[in-house]
Amino acid sequence: MRRLLAKNASLSLLLITAAVAAVSLGVMAQENASGPATHTVIIKQMRFQTAQLSVKPGDIVEWKNEDIFAHTATADNGSFDSGLINPGQSWKTVVKDAGTIGYHCRPHPNMTASIVVSGGDVSSKQSKDQQADSPVFEFPSSPQQFHPILVNFTAALLPLSFLSDVLGRMLRRQSLHNAGWWLLLYAVLITPLTVAAGWWWKHTAGPGLPSHVITVHQWLGTSLAIAFVVLLLWRWRFHKRDAAPDVAYLTVIFVTVLALVYQGSLGGMMAFGK
Repeated sequence: MRRLLAKNASLSLLLITAAVAAVSLGVMAQENASGPATHTVIIKQMRFQTAQLSVKPGDIVEWKNEDIFAHTATADNGSFDSGLINPGQSWKTVVKDAGTIGYHCRPHPNMTASIVVSGGDVSSKQSKDQQADSPVFEFPSSPQQFHPILVNFTAALLPLSFLSDVLGRMLRRQSLHNAGWWLLLYAVLITPLTVAAGWWWKHTAGPGLPSHVITVHQWLGTSLAIAFVVLLLWRWRFHKRDAAPDVAYLTVIFVTVLALVYQGSLGGMMAFGK
């Protein structure tokens, strides 16, 4: 009886040992087979889905373009840039450093999202971020880095100049005409920066933009910059005499404002896909 019990105990111990070994080998095989995870971001309806993705260092992030426009996945810090991803195509990259990486679409800068990379060498990443956040002046490396006041301010200055002159004639106020002159002068000074940013944007994102729209947009914008200078010289003739602008000048500047509105709508069409 004792021998039978001892034999059964030995057999049970052997079975338990074999089971533990099998489970351990299974876990090790699973860990070795899993590898880095792959996360997918869908580009659709002018959005990145999801807008905030949580991953780990070494994971793979893949962007699939299911939209009707070509898009890019471009990191704000320059760590990655997919180039144009045409409809139906995809692009992937491996994320390494811990932290939050914001990214955008170059042809459509209103499209933004972020990747939150948890784990890894956080202290090293924080040190890099602190160095990057130090107040050091740098020239813009992309058209998106131009301050909006240098790019879009003209769209407000010219209509305001026109409105000031119209109100000045209606209310017979010379101060309003003076304001119209200075607003036009500021528009002329700022517009070259607007034109430069527009041509730079076309150079970097042009292949992903509708060719017929960007062509009209760029040449109309450049022509408007020249028209602003002509309007300024014309307006100076009234300003130096403290006279109110005549109807001919107001008619021309009104037509210019309409052209500016149309040019802005073309830019909005390309940036927002509408």
